[in-house]
Amino acid sequence: MNEHLGRGLSALIPNGENEQRPSAGIGTLPIGRIRPNRYQPRKKFDPDRLQELAQSILENGIIQPLIVTKSEGSDYELIAGERRLEAAKLAGLDSVPVVIRSVSKKEQLQLAIIENIQREDLDPIEEAMAYQALAEDFGLTHADIAQVMAKERTTISNSLRLLKLPAEVISMVASELLSAGHARAVLMVEPELQQAFAGFIIKYKLTVRQAEDKAKSFAQSLDKTGEPTPRTTLTRSLELELSGILQTKVQIKENKGRGKITLEFKTQHELDRLKTLLEKLR
Repeated sequence: MNEHLGRGLSALIPNGENEQRPSAGIGTLPIGRIRPNRYQPRKKFDPDRLQELAQSILENGIIQPLIVTKSEGSDYELIAGERRLEAAKLAGLDSVPVVIRSVSKKEQLQLAIIENIQREDLDPIEEAMAYQALAEDFGLTHADIAQVMAKERTTISNSLRLLKLPAEVISMVASELLSAGHARAVLMVEPELQQAFAGFIIKYKLTVRQAEDKAKSFAQSLDKTGEPTPRTTLTRSLELELSGILQTKVQIKENKGRGKITLEFKTQHELDRLKTLLEKLR
């Protein structure tokens, strides 16, 4: 076990010995002199919420200053407050209040991670890309990242797996057409079928549990054209009718007049109840 684990990102990423640290201060800066944070994981903002914030800024000003650090030349790089910066631009402001902090590149990354990755409004893809930046740019292992972020290692690994999906499916997750749980179900099918399966999930509005179950048999359910065999209205109606009679989930798989009926049970008691009920139907 790395002896540095448990002491945060500062223990995992070494400082440059001669890294210059600019002075700190409070003041205002022209918006044009503030560059985006290179470690900002969030790639998009809700336009309606951004417009609401812009209106609030017009009425009340920016109450909480942005945090920036001095970069090379005469510009500054944003550490925290990107929503406020974008809203200020919408509001037509020329300058914004700032706190200038003296930070190293390592500390800038740490602040960006704390400020952004743990925000609830990051979508799963933005979060995964932030973890990927930690792994690729700073050589951190999944265990290292998990320690820094106070998460399970499997959580980090599962998040990064989403980036292995086809670009079209990643876009579906980023636009919230698919949840992270649905995306992990998509990873269960063969790579060449993943885009089709993602579309299938959206078309039939599958829950995560249903998507996980369907992933196991999706390849077998394709017709000769590679398209999923449609489930008939009669099949769905029979499933609902049998589920009502048996008081359990029923799944019917049918193709050209042949197929099977699956009854679900979760406990021994449910199995015994189904057995008794089926015996009465004989």
